Amino acid sequence: MVGPPDPVSNLRRIIFKQSANETKLEKRYRELRMEVQEWNQKFWTQHNSRFFQEREEYLKKNLPEGKQNLTADEMSVFYKSFLDKNWKVHITYNLEWYKKNVALLILAIQVKLRRLFKLKKPN
Repeated sequence: MVGPPDPVSNLRRIIFKQSANETKLEKRYRELRMEVQEWNQKFWTQHNSRFFQEREEYLKKNLPEGKQNLTADEMSVFYKSFLDKNWKVHITYNLEWYKKNVALLILAIQVKLRRLFKLKKPN
């Protein structure tokens, strides 16, 4: 099942089904998927919270009196500054994300192969 988007992280939580006859490998795969989801949720909640806070501070300092919003061009100064300031964080996140996905992929392939060979065994 997939839930609604989180208001801060914008990620949709997934509830992973646990089958009644789950093997140790399937359990490890399901638990790793849950761990990766939690890691991802935590990262984007922290990142987006920091973004919203810094954006509010920027608006307080740079919004002319009597004006409701800044234009996209005016806000681009903040967006570029925020991305420049956080580029190392994003690179580190991406590298870790790739590692976690490779580990998930390896487990997923193992689970599929075991299921395939289990089904093909003659009785």
